[in-house]
Amino acid sequence: MFETILTDIQSVFASADWTSKQIAIYPDNYQGTIVNPDEYLRMNIIPADSNNYAYEGRKVVSGVMFIKIFVKAGEGQKRIMKIADELDSVLQNKTLTNKTQLGTSFVTMEGLDPSNQSLYSARYTIPFKKYGE
Repeated sequence: MFETILTDIQSVFASADWTSKQIAIYPDNYQGTIVNPDEYLRMNIIPADSNNYAYEGRKVVSGVMFIKIFVKAGEGQKRIMKIADELDSVLQNKTLTNKTQLGTSFVTMEGLDPSNQSLYSARYTIPFKKYGE
């Protein structure tokens, strides 16, 4: 079930709806080359709770997806907000192919990135839930 959630969410970023936006997204632990170091996203999917749903005895997994948004410093919050809107267009309140349900997002401004002062960052947060087995 955990792998299904991961696959479901990753498929959104492989879709034409997302790739047409030309905003690269990488897993949080990615170690390779960042194509555009002035603007990119890092994604972290965190299953936070797993229970048997009392009704019908099905399992339910819920959690949060964090997407760290990096943009060039000095451009203010406008570009971050635009990227968050683009993320909302493919994620917010959607039910994905394998029935992973996404909730309502929010954005937290973080400021200059401590490891690279030429970047400004924010965190896009969206909850998910998946009913299964």
